[in-house]
Amino acid sequence: MQKFIKSVIVIAILFSSITAAHSQEDRYKHVIEESFYVVKPENTEKFLQIYRDKLLPFWSEMEDRGVIVGEYKLYSQRLHTLKPHWTYKTVVVFRNYEAVDRWLALRDEVYDSLFPGEGGYKAPRKEIDAITESHWDEFIREISVQK
Repeated sequence: MQKFIKSVIVIAILFSSITAAHSQEDRYKHVIEESFYVVKPENTEKFLQIYRDKLLPFWSEMEDRGVIVGEYKLYSQRLHTLKPHWTYKTVVVFRNYEAVDRWLALRDEVYDSLFPGEGGYKAPRKEIDAITESHWDEFIREISVQK
């Protein structure tokens, strides 16, 4: 009987450890992409127009399809620092890494359904690239500071 109780305790401890590790892993499964753009002042309104007219509807559709979590967001710096200097930052939270792959596979189809005949997802990206001095993406993950 004592061996049985010890076995049950060991199994309970192992199960508890596995469950805790799995729940921590779930917390970090979202994939956050931050994209930074440096845009000359004379192009800022055009940049915003492209994002509002062409890319926001696209990302809204990706949210409706469950590829991203929450809204697609656009930011600007309130006060510019010397380094890194950026004009706009977009933030999108993908459900997981599989959703990133799904986004890559769906993006032309979704864009074409919203804007037929405009050349797919690459068309607004070319417009953005033409008025952007610099651009970079960072894929980040949230790290819990709680124990």
